[in-house]
Amino acid sequence: MQTNERTAENGGIFISNDVIASIAANAAKDIEGVSGFALKTGTRTAGAADSAKAVKVLSQDNDVKIQIGIRVKNGVNLQTVSMAIQRSIKNAVQSMTGKVVTKVNVAVQGIDFDAPNEVKADS
Repeated sequence: MQTNERTAENGGIFISNDVIASIAANAAKDIEGVSGFALKTGTRTAGAADSAKAVKVLSQDNDVKIQIGIRVKNGVNLQTVSMAIQRSIKNAVQSMTGKVVTKVNVAVQGIDFDAPNEVKADS
């Protein structure tokens, strides 16, 4: 009980939704089959610099809901990629922030036909 009272007296930690969005985008970009991010349905593709803008975070107290728009490579299984993204985002956000992620919605907003299953080259 003493530690809870001390925490309340000294203040608390506030994690902005922008930070959570950045964590989620970084977790999603490493999933095989993801080719990029989409800002909104019918809008342009997000570049690497603004990939966190493709993520919408609704945070209330210790509860977090996340929505992310992605583009996938041609020939990948959408369900497999989407489930991997959900797991990756949930694990990353919960482990880094301590907040409970109750929902991760993945919106597949495009398929890139130009580069079917292209392997990323290390530069």
